[in-house]
Amino acid sequence: MIFKYSILAVLTLFLVTASDPYFGFELGQRLLPAKSRDDVIEVPFYSQKALDPYLRDHDERVNSVFQINDFYYSSVRFWFLIYTKLESTQVAIHDRSNLSIIYKVLDFSGLKRKGINSNTLYVLQQKLSRERMNELKSSLNLLMKDPHNMNAESREIFRAIKNGGTDLPSERKTRSALFKKLRDNIRIQTGQKDFIEAGLRRSIPYQRFLRSYFEKHSLPRELAVIPFLESSFNPRAHSKVSALGVWQFMPLIGSYYLPKRTSTIDYRFNVGLSSIAAANLLKENHRIMKKWDLTVTSYNSGTKHLLKSRRKLASIPNLDLEDIIRHSSSSSFGFASKNFYAEFLALVHVMAYEDDLFPGIHRSERDDAASNLIFSITKCSLRLDKELSPKQLKEVTFYNDHIRDFKKTFSKGTLLSTKKSLPASKFYALEERTTVSKKPKDWPQLVRNQSCSTR
Repeated sequence: MIFKYSILAVLTLFLVTASDPYFGFELGQRLLPAKSRDDVIEVPFYSQKALDPYLRDHDERVNSVFQINDFYYSSVRFWFLIYTKLESTQVAIHDRSNLSIIYKVLDFSGLKRKGINSNTLYVLQQKLSRERMNELKSSLNLLMKDPHNMNAESREIFRAIKNGGTDLPSERKTRSALFKKLRDNIRIQTGQKDFIEAGLRRSIPYQRFLRSYFEKHSLPRELAVIPFLESSFNPRAHSKVSALGVWQFMPLIGSYYLPKRTSTIDYRFNVGLSSIAAANLLKENHRIMKKWDLTVTSYNSGTKHLLKSRRKLASIPNLDLEDIIRHSSSSSFGFASKNFYAEFLALVHVMAYEDDLFPGIHRSERDDAASNLIFSITKCSLRLDKELSPKQLKEVTFYNDHIRDFKKTFSKGTLLSTKKSLPASKFYALEERTTVSKKPKDWPQLVRNQSCSTR
């Protein structure tokens, strides 16, 4: 059967571009023994209580603005599990509405050990996960007809529901209706622990800059977890809808803050510059939305639908995101939008306790990791490979993902980020206050009266 699905997976790869960049201690009480079929280990999973000390912020490391209230708690706990305990070779089958209901966890690491290509493995994993999900739907269909059935699959479902905090009604009709709702709400979610860990390692050279820059903008430092949520801090992330970089800027939004794209340069790929753009966007959105839960959510869904919902629910005093989630029936505010803030809160608490959850993560291969970023502008047209030493060029290559070909001639006003200063004869270094007061889109104007003869 695995051979058959492998062939199907290879064929499917012709229709997909790449694996999704977002896929960016004890799992709990195992009430039943693990089951294995087709090289897939099936682990029934019911308890997430081991995560509670981190979510309750036992060391008070998280800004009080982002403490988790009862409304978000079960959802945040689910996403915390996805980010810290389940690898991308594991899939949780769960309820879409009540994220505390986890029916089972599928472990595909046995297939990975066979050396299957990562893209093929992903397609195969999704195929087999959907197969198991459909089997679960069949069991729920049976329970709709016979709501007191006590076969082995039914007992597993009962345990998952109970451990998800949902009581099973005794009355037959009500019980059947519940099973129908649960059947229609089944969803699969791939683990992301390894993607988050890889993102943490990639972020190390930028962490000092992010902390200091957000502080200078009077923005909560916790907002710097958004690129992990958007792309697992992958500077080369490129979504199917043309969102790019760690912050996943769409072309239109990016154009408000960053210089114009060309055939050879797209500044959305530059971590430092796109982070400055994101800080400006978040600050502007907070002026509009007034509250941080709405501001964070607007980064994903935009302000338009949230403002529309706020107008519709204007009679609710001190309206917040929780009120909108409870009352909104808009199709544009679906699962992803409703869960974005819960995912954000989960990652905020992950990052607050990353030294516990990802021990040893702060070891960096770069000797400049603790230094801050410096932003420079070319004073004239030049070729970087001709003007810089091999060591300087290597550094520029690392910190400037927006540049594709360093052997091309770059026009006057090209923006660069580095850790060490570039030669003042050819590059204009920006003062820190300028990077805070002006958007990167406006920086090239600073060198309009400069030339490569300017000292």
